[in-house]
Order: sequence, then C-alpha cells, then structure tokens
Amino acid sequence: MVTGRRRAAQAQAAAASGHGHVIQISGSGNHVCASGAADRSPVLHLPAEPTLLAGREKEAEAVLALLAPVSRGRPDAVVSLLSGLPGIGKTALALHVAHRAVARGWFPGGAVFLHLRGYDPAGPVGADEAVGALARALCVEDARTPDEQTGLCQAALNRLADEDRAVLLIADDAADAAQIERLVPARSAHRLLVTSRHLLTSPAFQPRLIGLDELTPQGAADLIAEALRHARPDDPRPRREADALAELAGHCGHHPLALRIAACLLTTDAGRSIAALAADLADARTRLDVLSFEDGGHTTAVQAAFRLSYQRLPPHHRQLFRQLALSPGPDIGTDAAAALAGRSRGRTRDSLAALARAGLLAEQPVRSGRWRMHDLLRVYAAALVEKDSAKWRDAAFTRLLAHCGKLARAADAHRHTHDDGPLPGDFPDRAHAMQWLEAERANLVALVTRAAATGHPHAVLDLEEHIRLFLLERRTYAGEAVTAAQHAVDSARAIGHTCCEATALEHLSQALGDCGRLPDAVEAAARSLDVARGRADRKRQITALHVLGTSLRRAERFEEAVKAHTESLALCEELGDRDLIGRALVGLADTLRDRQEHEEAAGLLTEAVRHFTETGDWHAEGLNLLGLGDTLLALKRSDDAVAAYRRALAVYQERGDEHHQAIAMQHLWTVSDMDPEEAVDNYEKVVAICHKVCDRPLEALALRALADRLQRLGRYDEAVTAHRRAAAIHEERDEETQLTGVLRDLGSALCAAGRFTEAAEVHEREIALFQARGDLHKEAEALERLATTLRSGRRRSRALEASAAAIGRYRELEDTWCERRALGGLGLPVRDAPRAERTMAAYHWVLSGLPENDPRGRESVILLAVATAQRQAWRVTDMFWSLTSAFGIVRRDDQEAEQFNDALFHLAKASLRPGPVRTALRNRYRRPTA
Repeated sequence: MVTGRRRAAQAQAAAASGHGHVIQISGSGNHVCASGAADRSPVLHLPAEPTLLAGREKEAEAVLALLAPVSRGRPDAVVSLLSGLPGIGKTALALHVAHRAVARGWFPGGAVFLHLRGYDPAGPVGADEAVGALARALCVEDARTPDEQTGLCQAALNRLADEDRAVLLIADDAADAAQIERLVPARSAHRLLVTSRHLLTSPAFQPRLIGLDELTPQGAADLIAEALRHARPDDPRPRREADALAELAGHCGHHPLALRIAACLLTTDAGRSIAALAADLADARTRLDVLSFEDGGHTTAVQAAFRLSYQRLPPHHRQLFRQLALSPGPDIGTDAAAALAGRSRGRTRDSLAALARAGLLAEQPVRSGRWRMHDLLRVYAAALVEKDSAKWRDAAFTRLLAHCGKLARAADAHRHTHDDGPLPGDFPDRAHAMQWLEAERANLVALVTRAAATGHPHAVLDLEEHIRLFLLERRTYAGEAVTAAQHAVDSARAIGHTCCEATALEHLSQALGDCGRLPDAVEAAARSLDVARGRADRKRQITALHVLGTSLRRAERFEEAVKAHTESLALCEELGDRDLIGRALVGLADTLRDRQEHEEAAGLLTEAVRHFTETGDWHAEGLNLLGLGDTLLALKRSDDAVAAYRRALAVYQERGDEHHQAIAMQHLWTVSDMDPEEAVDNYEKVVAICHKVCDRPLEALALRALADRLQRLGRYDEAVTAHRRAAAIHEERDEETQLTGVLRDLGSALCAAGRFTEAAEVHEREIALFQARGDLHKEAEALERLATTLRSGRRRSRALEASAAAIGRYRELEDTWCERRALGGLGLPVRDAPRAERTMAAYHWVLSGLPENDPRGRESVILLAVATAQRQAWRVTDMFWSLTSAFGIVRRDDQEAEQFNDALFHLAKASLRPGPVRTALRNRYRRPTA
C-alpha cells in the first residue's frame, strides 16, 4: 500500500543526468540515487551546513567521536540521539558534524537526511513514510508491505556494509521512538544520528544520549557577534558594545534560537544599537514578544517553538509546567514541586521526568532531585500561569510556602545542636539540615521576596527568622540576608506589629554590618531602639541596645558602643535577668577587647561565664570560655588561656556536643605543645567531626592546620591532599581571600614534594585571582613565588619572565624596597656590595632612557635592563639567560616586539646625548673605590 504522502513524494521525482533520479525527501535537501548496476550506492546532497555554530565545539567533538570509524566496532554506538529544548540548535549541530564526517571520508556509502517533522503543526512523518523515504534514498524498490520495505532497506544497508561503504543516516526532529525504530541499521558499520526534543527510548530503541544545553555566556556573545560580522564585516557594534552584547546574550538566556533572532533583528536594522535591543528585552513580561522575526510572511519566534512542545503534553503535565513558574527560585526540589502541585511525591516525580523527556525541564545535576527550567521557558510558563485563576495560583503558592517554612524551621533547629529537647524528624542530623539549607538558599531568599510581593507577611517573618543565621554564617550571603531582613521590616510594618518590626530591624542591622555597610547598620539598630522605647518594652530595649553597641563597635565608635552596652547592662541589673546580664557583659567585653583593654575585658568575661554557669546556659558558658581564653592569650597568659579552653572542652564533652568539642579542640591545640604525630591524629579527628556536622569553615581551618603538621613530618603528598581539600571548601564557599592563602601554602607543599609543574599551575591560579581583584602588590609577591618554583623546576626562562613581571608590578607601585629585593633574587648585587651602586645605575639607566608614557610593566624591557645590570656585575651567564628570555617574549608577542624595538631605539638615542647619560656611562666602567 502506498500512502498519499509517499505518492506525493514519488510525484516529485525528476530525471537527473540519465544515470539516476533526484528525490526530495520531506522537503529537505536533494539526494541523487544511482540507478546503474555497477554502482547502486546513494550519493550525498545534505542540506547546507550552518554558517554559524559558535560555542558548540565540545559537543561537536563528542558527536564526531561516536561517528568515527574507530568506534564502529561497538554496537552500542550505532545510534546517537541529540536532545534538548526547542531551538537549542540540535539540527544545526547534526548537519555540522555530518558535513565534517563526510568530508573526512568516514561514510563512503553516502548519507541520508530525513526530516521527520516531529513537531510540525500538520503532523509528523509516520514510521511507514520514514522507511519509504529511506528506501527511495537507497534506491530500493517499493514493496507491498511496510515490513517488506524495512527488510529491503536493511538488505541494502548490509550490502553496503559488506562493501566497506558505511552510510550515515540523519533522522531530524523525531517525535517518538516508534518513528525511527525501523530506521536503525542492523550492522554496526553504519550510523544513525537522531535529533529530538524528547529523550526517545524504548525496549527496541536504546540510543547513546547527548544532551544539549544553552551556550556559555562567551559562546552566546560570540554567536551574535559572528552573525553581525558575517552580514557586515565592518559592523562596529560588536566591538564598541561588548558589555551590551553580554547583557543581550543574557536576556536571550544564551539560547541559540533566541540569539539568532536577536542577531537578525540587529542585522536588518543597522542603526539599532545592541544596548537598545537589550533594553527592549529587559522586561521579562514582553521578552518573548520581542524575540520574534518576520520575513515575507514567515515568522520565526521562540514562543512558537515552545508552544508546539507545550501543546503535546497531557493536561496534568501542562498544569505542573505552569505551576513551576510560581516557584521563584532558580530550581526546585522534587518535594517542593510536590507541595506546589498538591500531589504525592511519586506522581510528581513522574510528571517532572516527563517534562524532562519533553525537553522542557532538566534534572541538574542528574539524580540530585533538583529540577531547572530554562529562563525563557520560565518566562513562557509565567505568561501561561497568569491566565489561570488567582485563587488557584494562590493556593499552590501557599502550599509551597508552608512546605518550605516547615523545613526551614526544622533545619534551623538542627543548626542549634545545643538546644535541649527533641529535634524535628524532617532531617536525620545537622549535616543533612545544612545541606538542605545550602541547596535551597537561593530559592528561600527568592521565596521571601515573592511572599512579600504577594501579600504573605507572616510567612515572610517566619522564613526570614529561620534562614538569617545560616545566611550570616557566610559573608558572601550577607547581601541576601539584607534583602530578607528588609522584607521582614516592611512586612512587620504592613501588619502593624511593632515588636516584629524591632526584631526585624535588629536582624537588618546585623546583616548590614556583615556587608560592610556600618553607618546603615548603626541607623537600623537605632531605629530598633526607638521602636522598643516607643513600646516601653524594657527587654526589647536591652536587646536593641546590645545590637546598637555591637554595630557601633564594628564601626569603631568605641565610646558610643561602651555607652550603649553600659546602659543595656544597667537595665539588665534593674530587671534582675541573669541571662541578659551575661549577654550584656559579653557585649561590653568585646568592645573593650577591640580597644585593646584586654585586662578589663578578661574580668568582664570571667563574670559573664559565672552568670551562665549559674543559670545553666552551658552553650553560652562554653562559647565565652573560648572568648576568655582568646583574651588571656592576648595578655600572654598562656597557662590561663589553656585552662579556659580545657574548661570549655569539658563543658561540651559533658553535653556530648561533638561540633563544639571540635571548636574547643581547635582553640586548645593552637597553644598546646604537641609532637607532630600527635597533632596529626588530633587534627584528623577535628576534620572528621567538622565534615560530619557540615561545618565547612572550621573543616577548612582544621585541614590547613593538618597540612602544616604533615609538612613538618615530611609527609608532603598527604599535606598536598589536605591543602587541596581546604582549597575546594573555600572555592565552594566563594571565599577568595582564604583561597589565595591556601593556594600559597599548597604551592609550597607541592614544591617540597618535588612536584614543580603542579606548583607552578597553583601559583598561576593564585596570580589570576590577584589580577582579577586588582591587587598589584599581592600579584607581584605571587609572581616571585612562581619564579622561585620555576627555577626549582629548571625552567629558567619562564622563571625570569615571572621575575620581570614582579619587578614591573613593584615599579608601578613605586615600591623600591620590594623592587630591589626582587632584583636581588636574580643574583644582582643591589645592596651593600662593591658593585651595587654601579649595578643599579646600569639598571636605571636603561629604564630612564625610555619615553615617559612607556608602560613600566613590560617584561621584555625589564629583562633588557636586568641584562644590562648583570653585565655590569660581570654575571655573563645570567645576562645570557635574561636576553634569551627577553627575545623569547618578543617572538611570542607582537606588542612586546614593538615595545622592545622602541626601547632599543630610545636607548640608542640616549647613549648619544651628552650630559648626565654620558656621565652615567663613564661611571659604569670606573673601578670601585676603597
């Protein structure tokens, strides 16, 4: 039986040269089929290769590796599936790799491109039609039944395999596995490359899966820039508007189809700036409307591509897709999605997986139970959900708030391991609670913002109360703590709850202080005190005064801080509240300690500890014993400090608080004399405890101490491992200052282990961090460490380049002491030596002969000056290496070559001028005086 679509395709056949027929398959490309008996192989005419494919180099290599002849012995690599959300660039990538594979001669039997129109509004190509199209491309006669047609196609493919003429089949835009199951070649010599929005799998179809995600920010910007330059090579916009280009790519979600549409809008309107288009896309509500391009009645739009995928979903999957837009965070966990949908976890997981198979969602990372929707898809889903009833939306969002609020309270309770009483059963231990808070942090902050905007003030206050301490534990989250606290202040005012307003202002003051906004922190604390005084609430006044005193202390307004804490202490004594008295004493002691009045601070802390002991507050007793030990240590009373630390450790051991035992041990061992072996054992215990309770900052600190002890014992490889673990923690927590310190120590440990190449890589990373921060002095010091490492590894030329770079940085900073030290590191006699004066004169003579506007950090010019100084010091071998390094830099860098030539030209002119320069030259060759 011949279908109507097959008859239409046959009617399009036309004579081609007398040796074959040209057959158009599904409107995509022409395939010439040889009809002679001598050569019955297909001849390729693929659709044109895409002209722009920026940012897909890695994916292209991965697909090519599966198509390469070396992999044909593996049956599991016969079929590959490119999947991803609509418009992500699956077809473009498939055509790109197909053209490259054919050009390399991997498929001498030809290639067949089948467009299956899986999401065409007119309907997809049927399985029988797809086999029929393949049969025509292979020059196979029509059969009576579809099964016979499939058998004839497989026979033709097998004959080509026997003749070593592999064929590449491309099934583009497949809708389901049934559409392509009969296209799979039986022999592993051939390849089938499928593209689909779905993850197509079935018992009869098990492809190698390759998922495509959005482009990297750089790849996305490059795609737009290349499109503009392709249309007009002299288009100045990509060069002049680099920042706007990155912003535009971000608004497009780094989505290839959106990026191509944006490029078309700019190409067809040469007078439109990139910044103007980026501004048009800034409003998420109208973004998808802007990302549309019309040409001759044909419209290309991101929204249309999304609509086709959405309309294929069953109703309950559509509903969940819309509901996910109500979650304001960057991703959502399975349990939260179940709460949002009001369904069981199992059924929700099935629906989420179905959305992922449809390319509308992704589990990132895999098996994490966390689901992410692309930014543009989220915009599309948000537009759809606005058409649902407000009551339905509010009910779903309220369920999500209740779920997150319950877990936030439970996680916060697990954080306070010192609290007596049973802990909530939502988390098995503190580590799991902290992991949940870390995973949900961005979602919880976004939820507070959405709740404040949609009229849920009580939920705002509850959520902010239970996530604030977690946010304040890490300085990089302090900005989010400020956002949450400000919403809490506004919500408390909205419901007229002055007590909650005062509390929220205290929280805001703490968060602002951690952000370094100390004047704002003082102002917020003062406002909290005003509210408490207005309520005549004396306990609230005590708390507000304590927060105000702390903010003033951090702002180094010590006299005012002492006054605030003194007033707080007086109110506490008036009320007779011993817990509050202890807290007020600690606040006053902290202020005095910052004023370097350690003796008075120690007395106050001793009194505070006595109060906490009498009231049974063992946790506050232990913490302030540690503070007392630190204060006594500052007074050089080491024995008393050790006694305080030991008391704190005993308190926590008695209560079985492993976490704070580790903290106390860390304090104790910093001042205790232990042999290195004992120290290693002790720090390994602390690391294990910190890892167990998920205290990442203390774990990193303990790892660094452990690495130091291991290095003292000569166990360098173990020290390297400990340093790397500490570095990973600081990197994970985005703690750049601590990370650079660990990298410095890691480089030292690697050098001690003789692993100079790895040490150089570590120091280069350290240098990059300082460069990004703009810290020239730290960068120069790191360059000196790199130079030392390279010299140890016998890479002298690179070591000289690093030294020259360090010297250049010191010159920019006009740090002559460090500059001389770096020169001395090159073996030059620059201090208190017979030739020191003439050596430095030669060095400065070269640099002073350069034009005034010449940058002083050029390594090649610095090396020329160093070589001149080395010649003056009779260090001929060193001079040879300096010149070799200088010329090596010049050969690699055209800009350096121009700089070097200019330097030589100016030096030649300077040598001919009379006056001070000639005198300097004459002085260079004088014998040293006694």
